Amino acid sequence: MKPSVYAKSFAAFAVIICLLVAPVPVLAKKGDKNFKRGEQYEAPQQWERAAQEYALAVAADPKRVEFQLHYRRALFNASQMFMERGRTLAEQRDYTGAYNNFRQAYGYDPVNELAQSEMERMLRLQREKEGIVGDDNGARDGGSTAGKGGSPAGARITPTSYQEGAGNGAPRGAQQGDLLPARGEHVHSVIRYDDLELETVIRNLAEQLDLNIVFDNQFPKRKISINWKGLTAARALDNIFLSNNLFFQKLDRRTILVADQNKRPTYQQLVLRTFYLSNIVPDKAQKLIQTAIPPSPGRGQTIVVANDTTNSITVRDTPENVRLIGDLIRSVDKDRAEVVMDVSIYEVSRTDLMQLGNQVGSNFGGTSGLNILGGSRDVAQRVGGAIPTALGAALLIPSSTLTALQSRDRTNLVARTQLRAFDNEQSVGRIGKKIPIQTATVPNYGFSGQNNNNQGSGTANPGAFGNYGYPVIQYQDTGLIFKFKPQVFPNLDVQVTMEIESSDASVSGSTDNLTPVISQRTITGTTRIPNNRTTMVASVAQNQEIRGRQGLPLLGLIPVLGRLFTAPKRNDVQTDIVIMVTPHVLRAPSVTPRDEEMRPSGTLQTPTTESLASLVQEADREDQLAAARRIPTNVSIQLPNLEVPPAYVPAPKIMMGAANASGINSAATTNALNTGAAFAPPGLLPISSAVLATSVSATTIAKELLNPSSAASSTTKETAKSSAANATSKPASVAELHLLSQQQMMRIGEKRSLMVTLKTDAPLSMAVAKLRFNPHVVAIRSVAKGNLFADTKSEPMITHAVDQKGGLLLSIAPGAGAAPMLGAGVLFVIEVEAVGVGESELSFGTDNVHFLTSDGRNISPQLSHSYLAVKQ
Repeated sequence: MKPSVYAKSFAAFAVIICLLVAPVPVLAKKGDKNFKRGEQYEAPQQWERAAQEYALAVAADPKRVEFQLHYRRALFNASQMFMERGRTLAEQRDYTGAYNNFRQAYGYDPVNELAQSEMERMLRLQREKEGIVGDDNGARDGGSTAGKGGSPAGARITPTSYQEGAGNGAPRGAQQGDLLPARGEHVHSVIRYDDLELETVIRNLAEQLDLNIVFDNQFPKRKISINWKGLTAARALDNIFLSNNLFFQKLDRRTILVADQNKRPTYQQLVLRTFYLSNIVPDKAQKLIQTAIPPSPGRGQTIVVANDTTNSITVRDTPENVRLIGDLIRSVDKDRAEVVMDVSIYEVSRTDLMQLGNQVGSNFGGTSGLNILGGSRDVAQRVGGAIPTALGAALLIPSSTLTALQSRDRTNLVARTQLRAFDNEQSVGRIGKKIPIQTATVPNYGFSGQNNNNQGSGTANPGAFGNYGYPVIQYQDTGLIFKFKPQVFPNLDVQVTMEIESSDASVSGSTDNLTPVISQRTITGTTRIPNNRTTMVASVAQNQEIRGRQGLPLLGLIPVLGRLFTAPKRNDVQTDIVIMVTPHVLRAPSVTPRDEEMRPSGTLQTPTTESLASLVQEADREDQLAAARRIPTNVSIQLPNLEVPPAYVPAPKIMMGAANASGINSAATTNALNTGAAFAPPGLLPISSAVLATSVSATTIAKELLNPSSAASSTTKETAKSSAANATSKPASVAELHLLSQQQMMRIGEKRSLMVTLKTDAPLSMAVAKLRFNPHVVAIRSVAKGNLFADTKSEPMITHAVDQKGGLLLSIAPGAGAAPMLGAGVLFVIEVEAVGVGESELSFGTDNVHFLTSDGRNISPQLSHSYLAVKQ
């Protein structure tokens, strides 16, 4: 009976405890559970899971400062962790995995623009690995689509490949040897003039280029003799101008003025242009321009006006110099590098103190002699009262102190600091507190006692003559002090000039002395660290062993028993300090091949001069564009009226008479005619005269109606013959297929769009062509439709394939329900990229071009070719 009562009491007590404990989880603070989980994930550096838990904690209680702090740090570290994984996978040629990691890194830290550019690079490398030719703009779709073109809002995407600046046109200031002959310009095998007037030679060569020449009224009269080989007319004129100290000024697209170099200040046209700077300071840009293009005897100083309000400069100079200054500014006006320095300080201190023994006092009842030089005589009276009265009569019992002390301390200090700094700018961080330290005491000679006007805090110490003085207090910084000055190189290595100081204070003796002991660890130096690589910049291992004893001499040396007369002391102090630094480059300037190329800047006496060859190329390009614009895009065509077939044609009387004389059962004939009605065409055609001249019986007609296959075959043959006759009777049409390029010269890494234009007077339902090119020089990146289909509602069907031998197969057809291709316009837009040095001919083979018309007429294709030259 009693055990059951005890069991019931215990059960009731357990139920009461459960009811009391149930509200405890509800009373807990919001987010603490997720925050503790985040700390558990943060310990093994699982930053992505820690960031997720911290995000839940912040969502539960956004006002908690510690939640926000850990959440922000976890986001940054998770982004850098995925960046490191992405680079590792990229080195292993796993571009898909690297792209996914870079995408996650950008998702955790949208400020990380380096992750955005790495995503584009990984996507391009994966396409090249798989041999897929497509639009490179698809790389932007991998990130956030908040911004324009699929890029994140606020993110700035800097292409890593060479791209020609918009609005700059052709590099007119290029070197003479870099310019290639314009299309259609003839290269003369020999250009020879013997003792001929200079003006006559210039006019003769200008006529070959369709140029109008205007000479200065003081043009020199002299005769020249030349014998050159393998030059164009434009290149020959450039050489003549250079050798005879002449220059030309462009008046319009096909007219130039030729004069002596001395007339350059009179005829040389100057232009104004304003450059808006993104990163560089206007004063530095002004100094750079005036230093790079100094004045010379034949030219004045470039006028540069800086405007700090709009962060821009206005330049007044020749068009060639302004173009050169624009290239120079684009090469140096790069994004400023920004670095986050991650500093971790690990310090472990161990202290082991052991003291065990008995210390015998050295005072046997006597006292030391008195030596009072001038203090208060109360000291002598107090000491004199303690002198024993029986000196030497007997030895007093000495004092004894038993010491048994053991102390073990372990201190772990972990300090992590992240400091953000711009390139070549010092960033300072101080984390700690200021402590007061008494450095001196100023005695007070005129007063005794405590002065209420003491400076500083604490109690004033007595002076040498019994007076109180004034303490001198200074405050000193303790804690962590960081000073960094990073410099980012193009390969993303970071050179850091650093100064790291860690100090703490420990009070010795009384706290009123204001004389603490300060322990300092200072690291000063310069190191170069790769991006996202952790490097140990300092390591300190300090072991201190203290051994001592206090007691009677000789007796304390006796083993075991010596502990009764002495107190040995052992104190071991071990300190280990490791300082790790990790730079994280958030933004770095992108250097393109165009930034490293050479640019002509003229001679010491003459400025940069536009070459006549480049002027001719520019004029030819403008002529081609003007001709393309003159091609009509909307063509009105009057279609022929369709003949409406008759709904009913009565049968001839001869057939009706033959049917009555046949003697066939009218019911059977009626059934046969009804059966054949199912095979009759919807619209009856006129009966041929040959049928009328033939005696046809009703039985024959019934057989033909009952066996429509033979009739259909004969009808098909007649239709084919009539179609062939119609096609033969129609005249052959002409379809012109041209390949247009803005410029024939390219550089490695440069991309350019080629336009394939079509002009035809026949409606085309399909066009198939094969373009031949050199795969070692250029590569096909994308194929898109042209403006020929701008007015169509349905998209055309475009297919293309690239083979390794340098062939691009193109096929295009109008979309469903769209009108056939007719008129003139751009058919394809082909984007090519220069991949190697050399020349590549772009041509359509006559046997590889086929046009299919909707009306069956013949098409005679007319093709034009082009070429591209790629230089380093």
